[in-house]
Amino acid sequence: MGLFNRTKKVDIFFVGSEGTEIDRGIYSFYIDINTGEIFKRKFIKAQASPLSMHKHGRWMYITYRNGSGNQVDGGIWQYACMDLQLGLAARVSHEGHTFFSTAVDGDRKYLYGVDYYNGEVVKSPIKKSKVVNIKVVDELKGKGIDPIKQTESHPTFVCVTPQNKILVTDMGGDEVILYDQGENGALIKDEECSFKVKDGSGPRKVVYSSRGHHAYMINEISSMINVYKINDGKYELIQEQLSYKEDECKHENTPTDIILSENGKYLFVSNKGDDTVVVFAVNEDGTIKRIDCMETDAGPIAMLIFKDRWLVVASKQSGTIESFEIREGERNGVLYETHSAFSLHQPVCMEKGAENQSVVMNMFN
Repeated sequence: MGLFNRTKKVDIFFVGSEGTEIDRGIYSFYIDINTGEIFKRKFIKAQASPLSMHKHGRWMYITYRNGSGNQVDGGIWQYACMDLQLGLAARVSHEGHTFFSTAVDGDRKYLYGVDYYNGEVVKSPIKKSKVVNIKVVDELKGKGIDPIKQTESHPTFVCVTPQNKILVTDMGGDEVILYDQGENGALIKDEECSFKVKDGSGPRKVVYSSRGHHAYMINEISSMINVYKINDGKYELIQEQLSYKEDECKHENTPTDIILSENGKYLFVSNKGDDTVVVFAVNEDGTIKRIDCMETDAGPIAMLIFKDRWLVVASKQSGTIESFEIREGERNGVLYETHSAFSLHQPVCMEKGAENQSVVMNMFN
């Protein structure tokens, strides 16, 4: 080992940047799990803008915006994760549509996605570990009261629930839709468990407690956090909590991401407009209580948690990736600045890669 080299224990994460023709693409980073420092390592240039990332096993699924209008552009790209590199394994498209979120079912037989602009839920069979084509499995027909964001259905998020159902949030229709899987990956709406939210809410994303007994959802339009208790697959609303303080925000606010700590003690919500990450303590009954607030750079859009000690925030408007330390038992709050940040043009999404890697780095990197 050289005089200026040091061995670090790191986790890897990937960031998608909309950027320009020069810097648009996928970036790989290290985060030092002892100090919270972040380091850029690799750059994979892309012709289109990445919108979402979903890692399942050794595969990374990335959706891209169709900026050309060509029928074969946009779609879902599948990569093999190889430490800092991503190796393209397959790509599928559907009439040039743009997908906002993807999820792989529990048996890893189908990938599901949502098309925000056309109000569609799609499936892609997985054959020999690779996605092979895209077919529409549901066309949403909802609408809401907001004259801009709710003139029609706009699905924003899809995931597999702890009850092994497929969940889709329809921001435009103010609805959370739960599906059972049928033959050949067909989706059958569970009319009993699907539910509407308050008019003008705009459901955006859902996360679950580790035992699957509670769900937490951010609403893009109302800035409300909904807390649900789940009984026999049904969602009972037990709490509504604003994601920011109205009297402290001078701009229109949009909650952009929501994430639970691995130990389930804290819920984090990022706010664009208020430009904050708000921390909520999770009580034994699943309800939440606001306990801390940290200012971020302008336009936070995505978050990741590492080892329940480090929170990484990507801010699109300011073009930064920054880390914060999570401290339990402190009187003055939960989040603390590490003063480690990296400038990156228009980051929009993030996903974790390999963990607990020992790497040798030059101390001047």
